[in-house]
Amino acid sequence: TMSPASARALTVDSLNPKVLALADHLRGAVAGRAQRMQKELETNPGLYPFDEIIYCNLSNPHYLGQQPIKFFREVLALCDYPHLLNCSVTSSIFSSDAITRAREILDLIPGRAMGGYSHCQGTEGLRNAIAVGIATRDAFPCNAEDIFLTDGAAAPVHMVMHLLIRDEKDGILCPIPSHFLYTSSMALCGATLVPYYLDESGGWAVSISDLKKQLDGARSEGITVRGLVVVNPGNPTGQVCLLIIDLCNSYILVQVLMWLNCT
Repeated sequence: TMSPASARALTVDSLNPKVLALADHLRGAVAGRAQRMQKELETNPGLYPFDEIIYCNLSNPHYLGQQPIKFFREVLALCDYPHLLNCSVTSSIFSSDAITRAREILDLIPGRAMGGYSHCQGTEGLRNAIAVGIATRDAFPCNAEDIFLTDGAAAPVHMVMHLLIRDEKDGILCPIPSHFLYTSSMALCGATLVPYYLDESGGWAVSISDLKKQLDGARSEGITVRGLVVVNPGNPTGQVCLLIIDLCNSYILVQVLMWLNCT
């Protein structure tokens, strides 16, 4: 016989409360409303003055019709199946640049084989190549030991959140609106969201005075602000954050970091 629910070791109610909070966070009122409207359109096409809902919350440009960059796909295909590099027809299918790049990448990978386990920071040869590229581009030294290669942006965001957040008294300054990756990571780690609001009338610009206001407000409530999220270009707003790319205004970022580190 089945044990009563109260005696079960694992139930929805006994799950990690941070995971449950994340589930509530990810549902989202706007996305939920869009899904309901889509079902309504399927059963009653004339219900709304439009016949299609385009989901822009998944950060998937290909879903909206943007074609993938051919060079990257070609290099990945050649690296995943190196046998193609020895086929006579490859030069007629793939660009010469992609073939050259694939050979260079495979030479940096032990065994010239993709898909296996590597160093926890990423393959050493690739990190060395990236460090050289960054140093050449920025005219500033770059150490390969400071580089972590990850499968997308979510992994390093979660990693940094786990490093920074100790309990709910730790907070992160995060732009509003922003991608749910950052706020969901905060929810999973139990961090307190300290929002700073982008100025829509000013092209979704960052207001330094609002940053300072939100920081002071959080501290007055006993929150230790441990980090600042800067999304550049903005997602979903698309603005370019001048406090990062404009070297003439780099002192603004320095001021923000000083505020975060002052006691």
